[in-house]
Amino acid sequence: MVDEMSAALSIARRLPLSSGKGSIPQLGYGVYQCPASKTTATTLHALQAGYRHIDTAGIYRNEHGVVAATTQFLALNPTIPRSSLFISTKFAPHLKGYKAATNAIAQSLSHFRNPLRADDPKLDLPATRPNGVDRSAWPRDPDFETVRTESDGLGYIDLYLIHAPSGTLEERNGAWRAMVEAQQRGEIKHLGVSNYGVRHLRELFEFIAHEESEGRPGGKVEVWQGEIHPWLSRHDVRGFCEDFGIVIQAYSPLVRGQKWGDELLRGVVERTGKSEAQVLIRWSLQMGFVPLPKSEKNERITENADVFDFELTDDELKLLDTGKYEPCTQWDPTVWTH
Repeated sequence: MVDEMSAALSIARRLPLSSGKGSIPQLGYGVYQCPASKTTATTLHALQAGYRHIDTAGIYRNEHGVVAATTQFLALNPTIPRSSLFISTKFAPHLKGYKAATNAIAQSLSHFRNPLRADDPKLDLPATRPNGVDRSAWPRDPDFETVRTESDGLGYIDLYLIHAPSGTLEERNGAWRAMVEAQQRGEIKHLGVSNYGVRHLRELFEFIAHEESEGRPGGKVEVWQGEIHPWLSRHDVRGFCEDFGIVIQAYSPLVRGQKWGDELLRGVVERTGKSEAQVLIRWSLQMGFVPLPKSEKNERITENADVFDFELTDDELKLLDTGKYEPCTQWDPTVWTH
């Protein structure tokens, strides 16, 4: 794996998606828990540092900041095409079913197509928590209710994920159907799921097959997102994704800093002269994942992208692929059974 992949690794590297209709930048920047007042500035810095993939979510209440930063970046760099950037967002886990998903997609799309100006005071405020009813970040706000087309703002959502396997199977399937319909309308380019376990994935694949047997588009699961790092290897989900060509987005790839100084990392850090964070990101990249490191500090955002001048050996890759089950988030919907 090292010989084949490390030679091709760079901040510009993209992984093909199984639909055959696009690719995803392998290194991403995550904005989970990033305050709205900071999101625009940190996202703009990440883009200026070379990141081309930003991961947000409706429930993070900062989609509008990500979109504002992205449109600012494109305005400052007119030779960089919109198609080179990749923004993912999600259907909130507290929402359930087809109608809520339809409205949540409309809300996210209103952010993508109605970017706020750089001086808009709303950028300092968190958006309203999505409720599956209102179609803007601020209910009945004309700034976000104005109907726009793909030629406005960012135009479309690159990747839309179900945030977690919430609700009943019927509700999860309804949400997926809403996503497929939005994709058919050109509002979303790619589809995926987050925090799904193998059981949830199999259920979704059964639903997709059923839809297609009835003559309806079933959609395609192109991306799975979840917590993955050396202390949470998820060999079962990884095996499923490999079998079906699903790209793995790894959130919390830095284990939230909980393992700094850990014996497992110490030898690699000493050999490479890199930080624990850089070693963990490099591991994720060489494993073929799409890591989403998050920081609100510009120097850390830059440092997290400085991972292309060294490589881990095969032995180090195996050493860090421990098979352990130690979620750092204390939240693991992959094991939900409802």
